[in-house]
Amino acid sequence: MENTDDLFDQPLSDDPEENLRMENELLRLKLQAELGADPQLINPVDPEIENIFLKNIFDFEHNYANAKRVKVYELLGKPEFKPAGELSDQQIDEALHRVINLLFDKSMVVDFSDDMDSRTKYTFITEELFEHETDDLTIPGMTTHFDYEEFHPNHKVNIENKALEFLSGWFKQSFSERSWELSDAFISPDRKAYSRNEIVAQLKNIFGAYIAFKNEEYFIYDIGFQLQSGSGLGHAEGSVKYDAVLENNETIHFEGPFKLYLSMEDNWWSIFHIVFPGFKYP
Repeated sequence: MENTDDLFDQPLSDDPEENLRMENELLRLKLQAELGADPQLINPVDPEIENIFLKNIFDFEHNYANAKRVKVYELLGKPEFKPAGELSDQQIDEALHRVINLLFDKSMVVDFSDDMDSRTKYTFITEELFEHETDDLTIPGMTTHFDYEEFHPNHKVNIENKALEFLSGWFKQSFSERSWELSDAFISPDRKAYSRNEIVAQLKNIFGAYIAFKNEEYFIYDIGFQLQSGSGLGHAEGSVKYDAVLENNETIHFEGPFKLYLSMEDNWWSIFHIVFPGFKYP
């Protein structure tokens, strides 16, 4: 398998600094031509650091592109294990500890919610994850994470979390173009389309009229969703009240129902329509 140690057997220039610059440029060209990658460094860095960075990227991308897909069970060496139904609660804890250690030894970790019991965890690992295909690729220092939520998404909790993120962003006046709870596209009541950036700009415009929000209270009383193949629509509905403080320290009281409409693509929920006291579309 090709790696960067084989690329530069002979110096490209007698000048060490120029040689390093040319080597970096060649690495960039090879990344683009062979693997379609175009790594960008935000700020100028030392050429030696850039060289290390580019070589690591090249080796990872090249190994990843050539990696074969195998079952997790095969990567673990096909260990013997008992089905969950044959184990007592005490035995389940011991068996779970064993398979978690087997995964860890192969730089694999499974992320579960804190309230999940050992039997559910063990059943998932041995009956589902063992049959899951992954890349046969080992990178020193890199750990592969499997998230139970990706296999069994809890849509109600995910929608609630997106609503809570919106509420937090509103009261902290902290929305930005990286507020991923917001969809890429919004639809207003008059069916006009807006981008996320336009909605964020409108939110900042609204926040600019007040120095702070205080005395906030809210309650989410309804969450619903409908799923189709690979997509879905949902909502989070509740009531809210808060005081908006003006620059002269006067306050305006907002109170009423709110409803956030969400769409799902690739198991990711995001808000595409907002009904909220104090908010209005551009």
